Amino acid sequence: MKRRSFNRIVSAAGIAAIGQKALAGKAKQPNLLIIHTDEHNFRTLGCYRDLMGEDQAYVWGKGVKVDTPHIDSLAREGAIATSYYAASPVCTPSRAALVSGLYPVHAGSPSNDMPMHDGLVTFADVLRRNGYATSYVGKWHLDGDAKPGFAPARKFGFDDNRYMINRGHWKLLKKEGNTANFIGSFNASRNQYEFNIGEADEQSFTTDFLCDRAIEIMERDKTKPFCVMVSIPDPHGPNHVREPYASMFKDMHFLNPRTMDAMTEETAPGWVGIKGKNAAADELKQEQMQWYFGMVKCIDDNVGKILNYLESQGLDGNTIVVFSSDHGDLMGEHRKHNKGNPYEASAKIPFLIRWPGHIPAGKVVRSAQCNVDFAPMALSMMGVTNGLPEFHGTDTSSDYLGSRGDVAEDRIVYLTHAASKWVAAIDRRYKLVLSTMDDPWLFDLKNDPDELINFHTHPEYRQIAEKLQDELVAQMERYEEPALEKGGLIYKTGGAGTREVQTALPTTDGYLIDSGGHAMKGTKKGAWSRAVTVPADRFEPNCRYELELEWESRGLDDGAAFFANFLDPKNKKDKQTELWTTVSGETGVVGKTLKTTNTKGWTLHVGVRDVGEILVKSLKVKKAD
Repeated sequence: MKRRSFNRIVSAAGIAAIGQKALAGKAKQPNLLIIHTDEHNFRTLGCYRDLMGEDQAYVWGKGVKVDTPHIDSLAREGAIATSYYAASPVCTPSRAALVSGLYPVHAGSPSNDMPMHDGLVTFADVLRRNGYATSYVGKWHLDGDAKPGFAPARKFGFDDNRYMINRGHWKLLKKEGNTANFIGSFNASRNQYEFNIGEADEQSFTTDFLCDRAIEIMERDKTKPFCVMVSIPDPHGPNHVREPYASMFKDMHFLNPRTMDAMTEETAPGWVGIKGKNAAADELKQEQMQWYFGMVKCIDDNVGKILNYLESQGLDGNTIVVFSSDHGDLMGEHRKHNKGNPYEASAKIPFLIRWPGHIPAGKVVRSAQCNVDFAPMALSMMGVTNGLPEFHGTDTSSDYLGSRGDVAEDRIVYLTHAASKWVAAIDRRYKLVLSTMDDPWLFDLKNDPDELINFHTHPEYRQIAEKLQDELVAQMERYEEPALEKGGLIYKTGGAGTREVQTALPTTDGYLIDSGGHAMKGTKKGAWSRAVTVPADRFEPNCRYELELEWESRGLDDGAAFFANFLDPKNKKDKQTELWTTVSGETGVVGKTLKTTNTKGWTLHVGVRDVGEILVKSLKVKKAD
């Protein structure tokens, strides 16, 4: 992994040498506009419902839908991908894969709030060095735990990031100086944003505000090639939207999805997480669903506003328009909300792309793809071929260009959970999920689109499971997936329909986070800068864990310290903190017993208090006997 990361970063020098001469003499360079949403269930888009049977299109009841004509027009006039997945269905890792073309652990962001490695080359870096005006508007979530973190210092190729917001879901925004600020109040100690949604209008509501800023930037840069990414924080919660959208679906009643009623603790996979108090969703909250639909409708109207702008300026013919999201939202399916598991509603994301005259109208791409493919695909489609960094993703541009109307070649992609609870291999029909929290699960999305049946125990599916597993392991080895180091092979025998050798990754009793040689630098006095965050779902209530942390010091200012902080976020006074000081170049190991109380949600953070720099070489957590 270290070699790959090093090559990835130093390749920036090669790109810089190309400069703006790279595309000289070529046809007019196409613009790139990416409209990106957050936690977006693909069933809320008409273009996806149109390709499904009624039982899948209307899981909340017949006719329960939100019309999205503007987003749908991108599919009608361009291409729609029906099996497009997040590399890891959580905000930060998915976004890291999209912009870098690397699997999240190699980008430095395998879990939420973990910052991408310094010097990482994104698709925006490549475009900027090839003469593009590059801009980013909206939610970023790749610069650590800064909240809100307007206009981060590290731009990763987006020259104009005045309206970039690192983290948080701010429902009302305003211009303030040369950047943006939220309307309302934020209590940092309680991590609570207070606002009055009744004050929001078509200028201040975040979706409207960000799309207006994107249009302003395109107007400024319309005489030169541009790349603009507008990242809308909705329809992620909190589910609040301005009028008239807040009332638009107030008379719509949502039925529980079939999978909510069919899923039980006895039949659910171990990795789904419905066991325990308040873990499962057993009934939909009508107002929350109505507001989610309202947020989607507001997004669609703003997409229409952006598309109308492109057409009015004659930019639509030479602008590649992409619509996608970072992950889905289960919205009650399988008794869960939000994301984080490999079910379709969580891991599958919308992906639409339009480029008139190049992408045939109405094309359907059915082969499995992943957002780690986006960077190599987009750059290839735009004719940028020199000085590219190393990608894990595949250039799939040929699937979208050309005359074929339906692309259905088999391809297997792999996904992983942010905390490595599971790994999955997916093609256009089958999905294999491996985890030591349960036996392997094999889904047949054609014969069981609800994903309720485990076909892994069916003898007639044995060859399919073997093919998926072999390809999964091959890709994990190729891209140096850390989960391979965390469990290896578990040998089992007996039982009709089971394999003699099953790959079960990672182990449940311990795991390793490898920094890949990336050090965390604390640059502000009074700040607690995190190098590693171990997510809350790794720690059970009333348990003891053994921590082994291997570190290397890169220097500390006077009064600064390294820390390992184990705490309950709901009661921050209930914590166990280890502080230590050292000199630059020194290495060491911290061993500590961690104890949780009867509450859920404990997390472990390692990093720098005040000004200093730490390299976390390895971190192991093992449940004590």
